[in-house]
Amino acid sequence: MRLENHAIPSEGGDICALRYIPDGAPKEIALIYAHGFTAGKYTFDGLAGYLAGKGYEGLTFDFVGHKLGGTGGELLRMTQIVENLQAVLAWHRSHTTAKRIALVGHSMGAVAVMGAAIRDAQSPASPPLAGTACLCMGVNPEIGFQSVVGRSMQAQRADYVRGAPVAELSAQLGALLPTSRELGSLPALFVAAQQDVLFSVERVERLAEVAGANTSVVRIESSHQEAPDKSKMALLKWLETL
Repeated sequence: MRLENHAIPSEGGDICALRYIPDGAPKEIALIYAHGFTAGKYTFDGLAGYLAGKGYEGLTFDFVGHKLGGTGGELLRMTQIVENLQAVLAWHRSHTTAKRIALVGHSMGAVAVMGAAIRDAQSPASPPLAGTACLCMGVNPEIGFQSVVGRSMQAQRADYVRGAPVAELSAQLGALLPTSRELGSLPALFVAAQQDVLFSVERVERLAEVAGANTSVVRIESSHQEAPDKSKMALLKWLETL
């Protein structure tokens, strides 16, 4: 595997990205990974490296405003995460030899993945999307953040994001989720973590029901934070079905 650093142009400034290039001939599907709230692209390093070892080219990146990443800027509204991913997708389309691209997102990143996929369906480009994989996101995300654990996590990590207040940003996530099968027939995998205290398995399953017409749900033994690493086998099996 070979790693490449990239600065991807976007309307709000360059987006810091890392490309995982497999040894030998790559699979026909390339992957773009979108990290969770207050985190950074490092959260997908284990998964991206593992799947690159299986032949899947990957690209991780840092959302705007996240201090653990290298992109910089400020996250003032949650629609920026969709715009960031759209910019990354457009760049990757012009740099990959893959025939199709799959989007993989964790928590907040899963919201960006669904939003970008819905917008992409309105003006399709090549290579086309092969599917979306959404880790640890369900309906009514405000429920998790308003819980005792959720409020504690927000207070602890409030300074990890530069921009609008963390509580204000997290409250905007629900408005970006699909509600009437906007993903259409695009294959969509939803991963529910059994020990996730923010997004219960039932709320993940409910989101899968309303998101699209070609969705599937897999449960894994994991907490919310550990899900990217513990989804390796689930994602590999899903990619093989595509």
